Amino acid sequence: MGTQYGPPEPSPANTAACRRGGRRSIFIVLALLAACGPQIGELERGEEGRVVRAYGGDTLELDSGLRVFLAEIDAPRGDQPYAAQAQGELEAFALHRDVLLAYGGNRRWVGRPREGEETAPEAAVAHVFVKSEGGRWFWLQHELVSRGAAYVRPRANNHARTEELLALETQARENGRGLWGRREYRALNPHAARQVALEANVNCLRGDAPYRIVEGAISDAQVFDRRASLSLEGGEAPFALVVFGENFSAWDGPALASLNGARVRARGPLGVFRGQPQLCLEHASQLELIAQ
Repeated sequence: MGTQYGPPEPSPANTAACRRGGRRSIFIVLALLAACGPQIGELERGEEGRVVRAYGGDTLELDSGLRVFLAEIDAPRGDQPYAAQAQGELEAFALHRDVLLAYGGNRRWVGRPREGEETAPEAAVAHVFVKSEGGRWFWLQHELVSRGAAYVRPRANNHARTEELLALETQARENGRGLWGRREYRALNPHAARQVALEANVNCLRGDAPYRIVEGAISDAQVFDRRASLSLEGGEAPFALVVFGENFSAWDGPALASLNGARVRARGPLGVFRGQPQLCLEHASQLELIAQ
């Protein structure tokens, strides 16, 4: 007989044993993954519950009655383009599933009392981790932003994971995923942003001020004692990014006076103040420097 190369053929008994052992190993790994639970990192662990309803593309209701706004993101709503698809994505990921809330900033939003009510409605503002049917946990904001079902909306009191979310949003935008395939959500140039601000004709601090993403080059960075105004190139009429008050005092981004000539992507509410259209910045996470 010739020399046999390679491992010998296993016997039927050995094959069956290996299969049983392999299955046991898989079950052990899955059990360990489930036991690890959601990877919340630096966030603070919050309430647990089961999702019973989704409102729009960025709000949930738990079986406890607690309403949850998804922190650091926003989605189209009402009759806005892509609103129905955004809600469908949220329902597909979270409806009737167990979730864990985790906090990286302000935990609660309190609205105004409704007509006939003495107390104001309260909602959690949280990152949400969802347990899948297979027992795996995933970060809901990550999935929605990476699919283009939501966009990043950091706030001064909630921006713990904005940097990671912005990287996901950039990929989704570049690939035209979800809402980024619609022209309505493309970044505005300064001229278009001016028009939207003038049409809305509200103060940027109002809750109904239109929230937009604007790209352009800063032509004139003016910094004063309590505020800064960054004028953008483009069009004959002025349009500026502004930061003022406590937001100016707490600014921890690039030195505003050094931004002359920088190309930026800014996101925030558009408004008009003393006849001048502007975008209001709350926090440095709303301003990205774009490579020239």
